Amino acid sequence: MPYQELLKEGKIKTHQASPEEIKDIIEIADRDLSFAKEAMSHNWDWAFTIAYNAALSVSRAYMFKLGYRPSSAESHKTVWHFMLLSLSEEHHDSIHFFNRMRVKRNKNLYDHAGLISETEGRQIIHSTEKYIAAVKKII
Repeated sequence: MPYQELLKEGKIKTHQASPEEIKDIIEIADRDLSFAKEAMSHNWDWAFTIAYNAALSVSRAYMFKLGYRPSSAESHKTVWHFMLLSLSEEHHDSIHFFNRMRVKRNKNLYDHAGLISETEGRQIIHSTEKYIAAVKKII
């Protein structure tokens, strides 16, 4: 099992999610993607952050579907690590992209206003749309 190390390190835990719980998290991802698109006309920082959250949410739904959830410590980093272990190589570029955006999101959210350019905002929204569609097909 590719997740054994993450379990042993306490980075993930087993979790028996109901179909409704998984559906709810996917709806959060869809909602956040929609809000990110709306935020584009107001603030690129927030559009970026909301789009990142949408990608993270659909990844968590996938984890739940497989019977796992991240523990609270470094949960975002753990989600992306889990996704690398569980999705085929065709999705790895997207996962690496979102993991890099995780770091930028932290700076954007906590350290610097105006950090995100229009180009970056549009890129993450486009990438999130494609990623959510791909993960939803797998789920």
